[in-house]
This record gives sequence, C-alpha cells and structure tokens, in this order.
Amino acid sequence: MTRVVYTALLALLSPLLLIRHLLRSRRAPVRVRLGEIMGWAAMPAPAPVWIHAVSVGEVLAAEPLIRGLLASGVRPLVTTTTPTGAAMLAERLGGQVTHRFLPLDLPWLQRRFLRAVRPRCVVVMETEIWPNLLAAAWRARVPVVLANARLSGRSARRYARIPRLIGPALRRFDWIACRNALDRNRFVELGAMADRVTVNGDIKFDVLIGREDRAEVDTLRAWVAARPVVILASTHVDEEARLLPGLRALRSKYPDLLTIIAPRHPQRFGEVADLLERAGESFVRRSEGGPGPATQVWLLDTLGELKRFFGLADVAFVGGSLVPVGGHNPLEAVLWHCPVVIGPHVDNFEQLVASMQAADVLQRAGDAAEVIAKIRALLALGADERDALRARSEAFLQSHQGATGRLLQYLERHG
Repeated sequence: MTRVVYTALLALLSPLLLIRHLLRSRRAPVRVRLGEIMGWAAMPAPAPVWIHAVSVGEVLAAEPLIRGLLASGVRPLVTTTTPTGAAMLAERLGGQVTHRFLPLDLPWLQRRFLRAVRPRCVVVMETEIWPNLLAAAWRARVPVVLANARLSGRSARRYARIPRLIGPALRRFDWIACRNALDRNRFVELGAMADRVTVNGDIKFDVLIGREDRAEVDTLRAWVAARPVVILASTHVDEEARLLPGLRALRSKYPDLLTIIAPRHPQRFGEVADLLERAGESFVRRSEGGPGPATQVWLLDTLGELKRFFGLADVAFVGGSLVPVGGHNPLEAVLWHCPVVIGPHVDNFEQLVASMQAADVLQRAGDAAEVIAKIRALLALGADERDALRARSEAFLQSHQGATGRLLQYLERHG
C-alpha cells in the first residue's frame, strides 16, 4: 500500500470513523469535538511544541515530558484521538496545556493544522505512525520525534505487511527514541533509518508520586482501614469472571478481603457491575462512594484515579494479560512499591516484564489459578519481606530513570 492508496481509503472511510468517534464518546466524560477532527473548527494558537498522545496510556506516558516543558516555561499543545485520552489529560493537567482532538490523517487537514500551530518540534508518543502528518511535517521542515517508542511483535508483523507505506513514514522521523533494544531492532527492521533510532529508555520511570497523590491515597485509606486489598487493574472481557471465584476462595483465609476492580475501558463499567450482581458479590461503584465493612468489591468506574489506587493495594494484578491483548504497563504499581502479578500475554511490554522479573518486583502467572496462588502468597508476606520488596522496587526505578531529561534536552535544541 502506498500513501496515495492509504489517503484514498481513509477519505472513503471517514464517515465510519466519525461514527466510531461518536459512539466511543457516549459514556466518556469528554465529548469528541467533530469539528476538530474534520478540520472545520477554529485552529489552535501557535505552540512551540506539539505533543500527540492518542489515548489514556499515551497521555500518562507523556505526563513527565509535559510537566518538564511546563517547568521550563513552555506551554505545549497536546492532541489526543480518544475522548478518554482527553479526559485523562484534563484530570492530570487541567488548564495547564492546550488540548485539541487530532484531525483525521488526511494531507490537507494535516497541512492546515501545522500551518496554524507552527511548532518548532512535534512529539508523537509511543506507537503512532501517521503517514500524512509525517509527510506534512517533513515538507514544512518541522522535526518529529517518536518518544517512548514501542512496537510489539504483533504490531511489527502487521506493519510489515505494508512496507511501501510504513518504511517511508518511519524514515521521516528525525528521532525514534525507543524504550529498549528490542523496540529499536523492530523499528529498524521495518525501514527506519538506523542512525536516527536509539535506546533512550522509558519516560514512565520518571513519573513522580506527588504530594496530591499521597494526600488522596491517605483520604481513600479511611475507607479501607486495615483490610487486605487486591486490585485487578486495566481488566478486559472475561478476566474478572476468571478471577472472581479464586478471590472468593481467598476469603476463607482473609474474610475482610477487599477487591478493587478497574476495567480498562469505561464502556465496560456497566458490564462488570452486572457480572458482580449476578455473582452475588457485595459491591459499590467508586462514583457512588466508598466501601462499607461488608463490601467485597469496589468497582473503580471513574477515570484518572487508577494510579492512586495502586497506593491502597497489597497486591496488584495487571490485566490484558490473561486474555490475548498483550498486557498493560505494570510500572505504575511498582511506583507505589506494590507487588505485581501479570498473566502470560505480555507482548506489549515483554522486555519491561522480563526486567521486572529479573529484579524480583513482578511475578508471571500462566493462568487464572496461578494468578490466585501468587496473590495468596503475596498477601502472606511479612513486614520484613515487604520492606525488602520496597527496597528492590526503589532500586529498580532509580536504575532506569533519565529518559525524560534526554528528551527535554533534544526539545531545547530544536525548540
């Protein structure tokens, strides 16, 4: 597929894409603004740095970089694709940045957007490869960085099927700043220029637990008191159903066990509530308040709070890993020194998971029964063992920090 064919297909499919945007925003706290996506809304004011973070995960990944820019006096423009990404940006950074929804990747829309913003540098987070955006920036001589670049084996195989589109697009990045060597090798194999692809590290290691986060955790802890807490984070379809029987069995040893469930996608909040009701679980939604002494499950049906709830947990299971989704980032749990269990499907974060296993701050499980067994063992850890885990977590985090600083230095040179 060439860029001409890609553009024609995208133009033909644009009505369906707009419908998809509207459907995704029905239950999101922020509505999709179709005028911005189609390019007929008022253009944003010029900004020295434009950061694109497609959704929730990319917004969280970009947060250390955004805060670093703000600290240096630079107010970036941040675009997202999803309404949940926009909601997360508003939750984490409020009015400190300018937000827009990214226009469709049609050449005339991208050229117009670039002319309005006039950035000195564009930063695209993680895996987003938009051929027409890259072509427009290349013609305007605006450098583009792929920051915290990651490429799972599944994505690499998919991109490899369209080399005439992906290869030229990758060669228009001025810098592909990869999380690790495995990601770097995959980008180079797909056609990126080897001298522009480096291992810069993962900027999520530079996320700081702020005073506001700790104060909020202290407030939440009043609901929990001394109860043992297990969090099922970023869960997908069927994962809750597989784990609930084992968690119920754990209550024979821990009768006051509280399980927090945080579904990955907001559209599943109602589905998970129905599952809990059918299973006879005593539960409360976070949007309705906090758990009482008899509450067995706290359903986290809000956005932007998961990071803090890791601070309440004694053990965290990270979802998307019992089902073939590829797993989600387990790093946020480790920031709170929380023991982590993850399932067998970790294609999205395979090297990070391997390094966390080697540092003994994460445990892999092959199926739901093993997840429960490992949760049981981690709940039984004594005070000395938890102190040792905390020390290992801190050492692991410190050994991987610094990626944000290197990105900021690049932006200073080019911005």
